[in-house]
Amino acid sequence: MTLKADKQKIIELENRALELEEKWKRSLADYSNLEKRIDGQRQLFISLVTTGIVAKFIDVLDDLYLAQKHLNDPGLKLAIDKYVAVLKSEGLVEIDHSQKFDPTTMECIEAVEGEKDKVVEIKKRGYLLNGQCLRPAQVSVGRGAEIKN
Repeated sequence: MTLKADKQKIIELENRALELEEKWKRSLADYSNLEKRIDGQRQLFISLVTTGIVAKFIDVLDDLYLAQKHLNDPGLKLAIDKYVAVLKSEGLVEIDHSQKFDPTTMECIEAVEGEKDKVVEIKKRGYLLNGQCLRPAQVSVGRGAEIKN
């Protein structure tokens, strides 16, 4: 082999090494993106499962509140408080009804006498799960002053 052939072979090998290094870097980036996508899908799946389970549990919570209303039992109150604490630890928050009517988190089921757009009565509690409305609150809303002819 000649010196020129050796230099040509070295250049070919360097080019091949650069090509393989580029493919290796691209593969690492693809793998990193795959890990991120799988982690995102896993988090979405966990969120969907949690939402489904918590939605079922709030129906049970409604029944417990109804039982407490009729029985007024301190032991039941304690159990409800523990149950609510567990649901809160999963990201459940009761919708604040003390403010004006908010159509994004509340459903007006009747308009009654009272301050305009103010929640007068809560018919069914509403909940947010991790900042998203899981179940809108069903409320009675004040219609304001009535116009008399």
